[in-house]
Amino acid sequence: MEIVGWESRALKIGLIADTHIAQEGVQLPSEVLCAFRDVQLILHAGDIYALSVLDQLETLAPVVAVRGYPDPRTPDRRLADGPSLVEIEGVRVGLVHDINWPGPPIKFDKRGSLELRGQSLENALMRKFGSSVDVVVFGDTHEPIIVQHENKLLVNPGSPAFPASREREQGTVGILYVSGKKVWATIAELRDFRLL
Repeated sequence: MEIVGWESRALKIGLIADTHIAQEGVQLPSEVLCAFRDVQLILHAGDIYALSVLDQLETLAPVVAVRGYPDPRTPDRRLADGPSLVEIEGVRVGLVHDINWPGPPIKFDKRGSLELRGQSLENALMRKFGSSVDVVVFGDTHEPIIVQHENKLLVNPGSPAFPASREREQGTVGILYVSGKKVWATIAELRDFRLL
């Protein structure tokens, strides 16, 4: 008899940001492809640079992305110009490159706690996305973080190419799990996916 685990029944979404691959045709680290081998969707939170990155990711699963500051303005069906909403089985995911733009700013202190400057997270996110969201996926800082606040999950998957911490020998990506209305996320250290 096979016992199916709770996590195996959840939708698995790959989260990535700040790939910074400047030339078309340069490959993502193989560890990224390994970490995302069984995802059903990939969300890229910008600073892609070369659109071939989206092509590589799309060999694994459909891709939805937002532009970062230096990303090409070439039209692409997978790429939104600003904050974007993705609905996954009734869970509303806000995707944005820089969580502080467009305003209002949402800051994190050194412990990962939110600094909202006199406003609720719900109001800040309504202004940013134009709608209520359950999850926010963002990039820009290269610092992986998962924060639960006011029933919202905020995730920065870090960067697979340029980790913010010099202590990391390799970067990170994130995995978002959606099962009904339950959502949770993990940060995946790419060093754990080295091919033998």
